[in-house]
Amino acid sequence: MADNKKYVELLWAEKYDKYEKGEKIPVEKPNLPFQVVETINKPRIKGGYTVPLFPEDEYPENYSKDWKNKLIWGDNKLVMSSLIKQGWAGKINLIYIDPPFFTGADFTIRTKLGDERIEKEPSIIEERAYKDTWSGGIASYLRYMYERLVLMRELLAENSTILVHLGYYVSQYVKVMMDEIFGYENFRNEIVVRRGAKNVQLQFKTIDSLMSGYDSIFLYTRNKGTRFRHLKTKLEKIRPGTWNNHWRGTDRPTMRYELFGIVPTSGQWRWSKKRTLKAVSDYEKYLSEYSDQMTIDDYFNWVFETTSEKLDFVRLGSSGKPEHYVTPTGTQLLNDVWLDIHAYQRTDFPTQKSEELLNRIIGWLSNPGDIVADFFCGSGTTQAVAEKLGRRWIGCDLSKFAIQVTRKRLLDIHNSKDLMEDGK
Repeated sequence: MADNKKYVELLWAEKYDKYEKGEKIPVEKPNLPFQVVETINKPRIKGGYTVPLFPEDEYPENYSKDWKNKLIWGDNKLVMSSLIKQGWAGKINLIYIDPPFFTGADFTIRTKLGDERIEKEPSIIEERAYKDTWSGGIASYLRYMYERLVLMRELLAENSTILVHLGYYVSQYVKVMMDEIFGYENFRNEIVVRRGAKNVQLQFKTIDSLMSGYDSIFLYTRNKGTRFRHLKTKLEKIRPGTWNNHWRGTDRPTMRYELFGIVPTSGQWRWSKKRTLKAVSDYEKYLSEYSDQMTIDDYFNWVFETTSEKLDFVRLGSSGKPEHYVTPTGTQLLNDVWLDIHAYQRTDFPTQKSEELLNRIIGWLSNPGDIVADFFCGSGTTQAVAEKLGRRWIGCDLSKFAIQVTRKRLLDIHNSKDLMEDGK
């Protein structure tokens, strides 16, 4: 739990033993055994002989010889509690969850069997997984999420991340709750991802609100010292090189030197004097020897291809200010608005997340051999993507139908390997 008592806290019935003046009621952590129902270990074929699916020799610190991915049927609260009791605390590198949104929607499964369309009604034990309704209103939902997020925090490794995918119905409540559980200082981003829904409002003359076009994904770290790799996406076309102002507003007097007869009185030049003067020389060489043969983009690429050297160029621009060359690029640095991909994938399974979304998240925030977990696995997008990217994984769901869909999906992946367990 967060040690900082300055956070804003949500209160609901049964959070404290004597409301706000008492102690928080601890989350129960029963230790229930897992019953192994099926073990699947399908080796891959390479050069006429079989090799393990996971490269233990390449990642010996991450891959034990007896490791098996886990697909578990059961209530995720009981599953996570049992994992903690069985030594999994502090072992998981990345958690992504897509919990219910408190929408009141009916998640009965409608699918096809041959040419016939059938409807799969949830059993009593599955009803909570399919029908996003809560007898106690929002307080019941908050208590449900609080207990599970507390357990997830305990399962996370020190240098790890958790992402919680939500809609606008409850996102503001869960954000405050996560600040309390994980610490406000460990909140990194609210990522906006496009829903991609059809606009059905055109059939009505008036509307009571705008359609929701996005979901929120809250990204928290286990500890505030965690750092990430840059997140980039490929551009459809290579972006040509450009020229940018070589002056910047940050104030470093040691970076104020004479350049084209100009010495800044405030701010600084972007690069060191040595690097900048070499860039001026390299640009003058291009002008005198190659500008009549090729563009500066082609010259930059030619030098890099022949020598592996990435040249810098600096010139005096037409505005009378020094400019530096920004090289051509096929990638773009992403921010927290992901409108280039969709959150959902159109299937007969309701609310199935897109592999495009999970590929970005898992590829960015984990490494080969890391353990990725999804405790609301649904149709198994997290597990399928983790499998394809060479990550180990754990998944669970209360819905037996979801487990069956996930199992089939994983077995359809070439060389998949999983262990299905029954949470008792």
